[in-house]
Amino acid sequence: MNKIYLLTFLIFTSFFINAQDAQDTQEEVDPNIERVEKIQDLINRVEENREELSKIDAQRIDNFIKKVADRRFLLSKAQKQLSDEEARNKRLEDLFESNELKLAELETELNIKLGVLGELFGVARQMAGELQADSESAYNFSEHPNRTDALNEIGKIKVHNLKNLEDLWVLHLNEINSSGEIKEIKANVINSDGDIEEDSLVRYGPFNMVKNRSFVKTDIANNAYSVLQKQPDRSLRRQFRSHYRSDDYAVAPIDPTRGFLLSLYLDKPSTFERIAQGKLIGFIIVLIGLSGLIFAAYRYYTLYVYSKTISSNENSDVFNKIQSISDNAKDVDTFERECDEVLLTVNGNLSWGVNWIKFLAAVAPLLGLLGTVIGMIETFQAITVFGTGDPKQMAGGISQALVTTMLGLIFAAPLLAMYTLLSEKVSEILQEIEEFVAVTIVKKVK
Repeated sequence: MNKIYLLTFLIFTSFFINAQDAQDTQEEVDPNIERVEKIQDLINRVEENREELSKIDAQRIDNFIKKVADRRFLLSKAQKQLSDEEARNKRLEDLFESNELKLAELETELNIKLGVLGELFGVARQMAGELQADSESAYNFSEHPNRTDALNEIGKIKVHNLKNLEDLWVLHLNEINSSGEIKEIKANVINSDGDIEEDSLVRYGPFNMVKNRSFVKTDIANNAYSVLQKQPDRSLRRQFRSHYRSDDYAVAPIDPTRGFLLSLYLDKPSTFERIAQGKLIGFIIVLIGLSGLIFAAYRYYTLYVYSKTISSNENSDVFNKIQSISDNAKDVDTFERECDEVLLTVNGNLSWGVNWIKFLAAVAPLLGLLGTVIGMIETFQAITVFGTGDPKQMAGGISQALVTTMLGLIFAAPLLAMYTLLSEKVSEILQEIEEFVAVTIVKKVK
């Protein structure tokens, strides 16, 4: 506080001296009077500042004292809460230990009283769990909407009452009854647009669910059924129609594994999918094979018609031409030379396209071998990148290798058979023409 007074005094003293110097330059004033006035003014200001600062210090000290009191109150409150919680914790620990002892005694007493019934309740819980596992995705889930909750409750209870055992018995009887009936029901079905609508379904025991001769699967999340996107062959589904119309026993396809065999059957690729596994080489082999078979069938038809004309000896251009040569020929040698030219021309016309069929029969297995090599290259590349841990990465290349070989052999065999058949047909026709020429020569010699 004294430092503040001294600092204030020095400031006003310097100010007073500077002001006095300036005033001395202007006019002559009594220095003693002016100095007394300045000092008195300075003292007044110092007193005023001291009183103001004293008030501020007193207020700050009061606030600090009040906050100390508040902190002491909060501290005492927290200490009291801590002591209360420690006491409560001690009581709870004692209560927990006593409850554990009581629970152990009660469990021992319960096991003694249960005796043989404990095994019975264990079997009941086991049967409830097995039935729930079997009926989670069963086709008759919509007919028993409360079955899952009831089985869950029975599986959780340690000591069952009579009602629980009766409920389990009834649920098993319902399952046995549904396994031997063919029943038409109304249920929610998800259509192709994704909307849920009510429709008629036919349930074949616990094995199949059918809608208009189409297999359906369960959709437990939506509490509905949905038609399988891929259906078995029509020959298999056609049996449902005969079963619907029959009043007696009739054959109907069922899946005893409740959907597993059907899923495996539907995973089997179709003919087009099998060809698609051969990729580009497979489609080329199919194109070549079909083109060759169609052309071979066309050539066989033309040769068949031509052979019928030859056999009937009516309106045959070859026979008429040979007869004309025979009439105009002067000797046998000239006739034979001209007939050889005719036979060469006929042989060329008859053999047209036959060698191309032989060529296609040879190319088909070669393309299959090419596809095999490409497939094995892709397989080794997959092994290089992914290793041998995942067989699915190698399945594509192996499928291409096997499918192309299969397609090549499938088309090579009938093409080779058609080539042999056409060659025999050409030889047969030429033999008839040569016989006619030989007969004509004999007649001419005579």
